[in-house]
Amino acid sequence: MAKTASRVIDVRAEAERKSAGLRSTTGTLAGLEVTLRNMVRPQHVTIQYPEQRKAYSRRFRGVHVLTLREDGSLKCTACYLCETVCPAQCISIDAKDVDDPRIEKAPSRYEIDLARCIFCGFCVEACPEEALIMSREYDLAVTARDPETLTYGIEDFTERPQIAFYGAGFRPHPEYPLVESYVPGERDGTPER
Repeated sequence: MAKTASRVIDVRAEAERKSAGLRSTTGTLAGLEVTLRNMVRPQHVTIQYPEQRKAYSRRFRGVHVLTLREDGSLKCTACYLCETVCPAQCISIDAKDVDDPRIEKAPSRYEIDLARCIFCGFCVEACPEEALIMSREYDLAVTARDPETLTYGIEDFTERPQIAFYGAGFRPHPEYPLVESYVPGERDGTPER
């Protein structure tokens, strides 16, 4: 059998030419339909911040909080686990010896650079004493470009008057109460006013 030369017909070019006008009109009508549908029944998704605030879940990872023992001392034992596990390397701790025989050491300096922190919560999960938790505080706006503005120390993490407003956030085992510790600004689970 002899092969005969057959002519190749490009049907794509002809189909694209015929449907070009129809395709652009269909897309415009579909977009107009979405616009009209949302114009008729508007949904209010914008909140009027700062008068209105969004409610965040208990697992929200906001600003860190150092918890205290009943006697008012820090629960942190300066074990350096949080500093070691931090992927952003924004935690720095200096330890000091303590006179209390139940506690081997305590932090003399505990700083977190919140400008570098990625709020991952690894430091909270690594803490064996549950001395570090995270609040639901998210207001970290500053007006200065000074790097020291967002470097918080022991005083900044323990004196948290905003914790009563925002509430405690992420901690590894929220089903268990904070044993022998108090979140600054709260006593017996009720916010101080």
